[in-house]
Amino acid sequence: MKKKPNYKLRRRVALIVLILIILIPILIINSAKISHIPTLYKYREYKDIVNSLYGADFTNDEVRNLMEVLKKNKQLNEIRYDFIIELKGKGYSKESINYLLIHLNRSEITKLISKKYDEDLEEYIKIEDFDYDKYDRYVAYQKKHKNLKKEDIILRVELKIDLDNYEDAEEIEDPDSLLAYVNRHRYINKNYEPSDLVEMDDKYSNNYYGVNKLRSEAYEHFKEMVDDANSQGIEFVAETTYRSFDDQETIYNNYSYEHTREETDKYAARPGYSEHELGTAIDLSNVWYIEEGDEEYEWIRKNCYKYGFIMRYKKGKEDITKYAAEDWHIRYVGVKNATLIHNKNITFDEYWYKYVKKSN
Repeated sequence: MKKKPNYKLRRRVALIVLILIILIPILIINSAKISHIPTLYKYREYKDIVNSLYGADFTNDEVRNLMEVLKKNKQLNEIRYDFIIELKGKGYSKESINYLLIHLNRSEITKLISKKYDEDLEEYIKIEDFDYDKYDRYVAYQKKHKNLKKEDIILRVELKIDLDNYEDAEEIEDPDSLLAYVNRHRYINKNYEPSDLVEMDDKYSNNYYGVNKLRSEAYEHFKEMVDDANSQGIEFVAETTYRSFDDQETIYNNYSYEHTREETDKYAARPGYSEHELGTAIDLSNVWYIEEGDEEYEWIRKNCYKYGFIMRYKKGKEDITKYAAEDWHIRYVGVKNATLIHNKNITFDEYWYKYVKKSN
């Protein structure tokens, strides 16, 4: 007699397989968060003690005696509990102690305890983007720029503004992105070339020395902007657009023949470090390069964001962009991004850090 299939077992197996199909992608996506669960679970014990210490009306000596009793009973065996007492005795708040217990290792906390109370450290810890590993850089930069808020110090250090030009440089991973961030510390691979470059018509570009190219989306928006400006009696064209690595190298070397290295690095980007290599940057002209005070400049300043362009290197922002002001240099980033940058009156550097890097 043929054995009857075990449908109940089959249903269970099918259910397990279905659950795994659902759970495995979730576990993979959240693997980084899941890996922190043991640490967070263990830390919760420390946090409860810190909160209790500040909530109870005990002196440090009374709490220390209590902890010694618990240690003898083998209920406490971590040196971190001593750190809690030491840090509180120095004058640090419970929020600061909680942060330090999570982010510092034993030797770092021991070193910190050996120093006098640091009021600046407490203030920095309260800031969302604070990174203890960069604290020495915050302090050094703050000494040179005492008028800046601590939030601004952190932002500048995150953007590596405190470092020398081209120091600690890194290759960008997403040159095709409209929000790719290129500056003195972030470069493009020398072999990169946008795949959607298009040649520009003479109406929109000075092609006397060779036909300029631009990424297709940027070009469509640029044509719309030029047409609208022309209808209002304002005329300008693209003087310089996409450059290859070799093109940028030639420009940099030619400039360096007549200027010092410091002057050259101030006004010209080294090959690999120019936005023009992205295919979304444009230098504008109307016979001459457009500058502040020109009617073309005023129109562009008030309107370019409506077409997805930003004025990349503005006067008064040199301490952030690390470039001399270039009134003629615009860059396409998309209408939504350009509008936010315009409304907040911030640089692309600030926008990239606050709204691109942090969101990722």
